Amino acid sequence: MAVVDLAEAKAHLRVSFAADDAYIDGIIGAAEDYVSSVGVAFATPIQPAVKHAILLIVGHFYNNREAVTAAGIAAMPFGVNALLQPFREQAL
Repeated sequence: MAVVDLAEAKAHLRVSFAADDAYIDGIIGAAEDYVSSVGVAFATPIQPAVKHAILLIVGHFYNNREAVTAAGIAAMPFGVNALLQPFREQAL
């Protein structure tokens, strides 16, 4: 289930060209996989905070394409964890 579509991601990234469409689609999938992997289930309709966290992750991955750069490693934005924490499923 795609939570964020290409048009939403491109608007968030302020990308108006098609050359990166396939790359952005891949980032969307990776961001949604990350959110699932930290224990967040996608509700229907999607929770606005979860959707925004996915968009933040897409932006982070788009702007930090390499694992190591001259500028150093960029950590995942704190806002992502703050947005997702209330929706994480707790193990009993």
